[in-house]
Amino acid sequence: MDYRAKAKELIPGSIDYHIHSGPDCFPRILNDIEIAKQAKEAGMRAVLLKSHTECMGARAAMAMYANGYKSGEFDVFGTLALNLSVGGLNPEAVRNGIRMGVKQVYMPTIHAAHYLAQMGAVPMFAKLLEGGGLKGLYLLNEDGSVKDVVKEIIDIIAEAGIVLATGHVSVEEGKAVVAEAKKRGVEKIVVTHPTSPMEAYTIADMKEILSLGATMLEHVVNDTTHQMKNPIPSTVISDAIKATGAAHTIMSTDSGQVINPVPVQSMENFIFLMLQDGISEADIRMMTRDNPARMLGIQ
Repeated sequence: MDYRAKAKELIPGSIDYHIHSGPDCFPRILNDIEIAKQAKEAGMRAVLLKSHTECMGARAAMAMYANGYKSGEFDVFGTLALNLSVGGLNPEAVRNGIRMGVKQVYMPTIHAAHYLAQMGAVPMFAKLLEGGGLKGLYLLNEDGSVKDVVKEIIDIIAEAGIVLATGHVSVEEGKAVVAEAKKRGVEKIVVTHPTSPMEAYTIADMKEILSLGATMLEHVVNDTTHQMKNPIPSTVISDAIKATGAAHTIMSTDSGQVINPVPVQSMENFIFLMLQDGISEADIRMMTRDNPARMLGIQ
């Protein structure tokens, strides 16, 4: 099989569930409008924009407006990450993000206590975060139970019917929050790049968090690139997919960095790597189309 040709063939209809766009506090290769335009021109169905520092609901809407896109034909969606720049574990930020149309709320990412303890894993972030005296956000009480404010946030997400994502928290926190979210009625739960060197879930951890109520494991091609201090081989991701199943997996890029290809090319590269590693075309279609569409509530 010509894996590169097949990867190009699989781009139309796909959804990139994780893109970092500019303008941002960190260098980005394209802005919101450019990302949407390139994805639409490539025949993709939708993109989901992420920022570590601000709510992306309004920016996603503006990217739609600026390009003249109609919802249902091509969609740009936004997310909210609960970092210190939006007040951290801030229920009102979640309520406001939902009013602005966000489809997914992340638990803390670059301001998670777990992440700040190993910020050198992504050198670009370390330059901004080092020496800031930041106190990381932790989701659990001393006894291992989920903090009340996190429960309040979970309840808001459950009522809105949107997605809860684990962000860059520890495996311990991720499992506890997933179990609590499932108990409190959240129907869509995504584990953010569990194979990343930052989170480093084992196969057993991934199977356990699915059993606790996670809907999807989201794997990203960025973790295989030199954006990471210690990139992982693509086989770490393909082995995880084979072990846990495509039905519980999303493939996305986590792209937008200036040292990586533009998002459409990053998605093609990811598909190419997975085909090369023995993942079937049918499974790739499920992980790049069906599963992200299910999380976003689109056809």
